[in-house]
Amino acid sequence: MKLIDELKKTGSLQGEELDAALLSIKEKYNSPAERETIKAYLMGECQEIKEELLQVNAELKGMVIKEQLKGKYEILPISYIAKNYFNKSTAWLYQRINGTKVRGRVYTLNEKEKSIFNDALQDIAKQIGSLSIG
Repeated sequence: MKLIDELKKTGSLQGEELDAALLSIKEKYNSPAERETIKAYLMGECQEIKEELLQVNAELKGMVIKEQLKGKYEILPISYIAKNYFNKSTAWLYQRINGTKVRGRVYTLNEKEKSIFNDALQDIAKQIGSLSIG
């Protein structure tokens, strides 16, 4: 069995089986080139884990924004905020508030966009607060 095949096989193993497979790989493959192959493979696996964690984190952030707006969501002029404060479409802002997955990536508001959104809310609150009809 080739080195990469054996490394891939370890992805489905756990506990003592995993330990035995890794020990076998360590004993069989110990040339500098094989060690580099192992290192590259493991770094790739770590990168995949990192990307998955970033995805989960983005999904959680999206949930947090939506939860913070819960109960007030219906009264917010999302279309107005999207157009006048972000120069974007309503769909764009809804995607970020809801943490919608688009093209395999979850989109949410970044820190700068959160600041703009909060400024928009404060500005709209001031404008509405100063209104009265006679």
